[in-house]
Amino acid sequence: MNIRQALQEQFNARVAVIRVVGYDEAWILRELAAMTKQEGWPAGMGLYSWDLADQFTAHHEAAQRFDTARDATVDTILKFLDEYKGSATFVIKDAHMVWEGKKTPVRKLRNLAQRWPAVTPPKNLILLTPEWNLPPELKHDLVTIEPPKPDRDTMAANLKRVAGSTQALAGVRPELLRKIEEEALGLSSAQSERVFRKAIVQSRLGKLDERCLDTIREEKRAVIRESGALELYPFTESQDNVGGLESLKGWLQQRREAFSEDAREYGLDLPAGLMLIGIPGTGKSLCARVTAGLWRLPLLRLDMGAVFGGLLGASEKNIREAIAISELIAPCILWVDEIEKAFAGSGGDGGTASRVLATFLTWMSEKQSSVFVFATANDVYRLPMEFMRKGRFDEVFFLDLPTEDERRAILAVHLRKRNYEMVAQKFDLAMLARATEGFVGAELEAVVKEAMFPAFMDGRRELTTADLVRAAGQMVPLARSHGKAIESLRTIVTDGLARNASRTGTEDAVKCDQIRGARMLDV
Repeated sequence: MNIRQALQEQFNARVAVIRVVGYDEAWILRELAAMTKQEGWPAGMGLYSWDLADQFTAHHEAAQRFDTARDATVDTILKFLDEYKGSATFVIKDAHMVWEGKKTPVRKLRNLAQRWPAVTPPKNLILLTPEWNLPPELKHDLVTIEPPKPDRDTMAANLKRVAGSTQALAGVRPELLRKIEEEALGLSSAQSERVFRKAIVQSRLGKLDERCLDTIREEKRAVIRESGALELYPFTESQDNVGGLESLKGWLQQRREAFSEDAREYGLDLPAGLMLIGIPGTGKSLCARVTAGLWRLPLLRLDMGAVFGGLLGASEKNIREAIAISELIAPCILWVDEIEKAFAGSGGDGGTASRVLATFLTWMSEKQSSVFVFATANDVYRLPMEFMRKGRFDEVFFLDLPTEDERRAILAVHLRKRNYEMVAQKFDLAMLARATEGFVGAELEAVVKEAMFPAFMDGRRELTTADLVRAAGQMVPLARSHGKAIESLRTIVTDGLARNASRTGTEDAVKCDQIRGARMLDV
């Protein structure tokens, strides 16, 4: 339901006082002004907005003009609106300032909400605010509407409005226009218009071209980051940068075209999500970036710490807004890193985490959008049981300590990243793999980094196998310091809760799949 439909429904139900939560003041007022020209708008009903700075502004061509004192306060304005004898829809901007530390306006709003539905001619009051907080006295008297983010049609209208009479859109291919509109999804109307203006200014001869897409992406990345809970990752990793994990790689390869129209026509369901569980440092976060690169999809990282805001109701609003942005940008990957830290013990904070968890899980089960949830966790046993239910994720993989072959592959990746070519000829990778038994990927990278310092100080010479072996001998890997915890975590494979992410065909992977299949048959 769009903002016009939502407001019209409340007007028809004679709901007199409505709170609209959002930052898009100009867009909401444009939508209201457009409603005054539609069939069904009461004849003679004016549309006015009021704020502390500019006082009254008329938004209807036949509207009456109001002359109020420049120092009019909220109290006097509410009294004026209550005594107004005509039919009108009034909008108060920055309405959260109406009730901040003030009891009289709160009581007056309750009176209006209870009295105005029976008033003739009809009057409406819209409280426009970017803030979600609301005094408890008003919770049952006010209706709250949270407008959705602008869709592609709105973006197209915003682009045309910004271009105006310029030649910015002259001769621009329809395919490029579609890309521009889609690239702006996730922004508010005000933000999109600002970005479109900047793109026009930066374009050659004032005509939009392919370069404007980079401008929009950079602005969008900054805006989404400012939203707090989401971050748009500009770059993604290549699958070549992941050593081992052949089973996981094969699973991802099979689904690289799963979001295409061909897949829908064939009858394939949209992939829902993937959970990676494993020892810290095994490359779970890297796999999220690799997946985005392999599937050629935007990667949005959801910061669950930023979701939990301080104001009552803010956390639920933050998760809903993050979900709404991801669905607008879809198809995309929504990456939730170390998800157990957000939801472990979700019942001990007055219910906030439980409500956020319920919102997130319900969306995961019912979503129809092409948003792929990529969750990572270090300790699955800290997660609520609901997360592991079938249907939440398409698959759950466990990233164990790298095998000897995987350690060789990982070391080769990190050496090539540091401009060492022909790695297999220059280094004894078999010796290095044996010397780093029990090391995870992050520790193998640390070995390479640490070994380079002595070589650099020794006349900037080339790195040798001996340097790497010496660096490995000075480190204590997690497998040695936290061996019991790792053994406990491995039971999720033997219990059939997850698949081993390493090469299919290895003894552990076959055993895991056999146990898992037997348990599914028992069910």
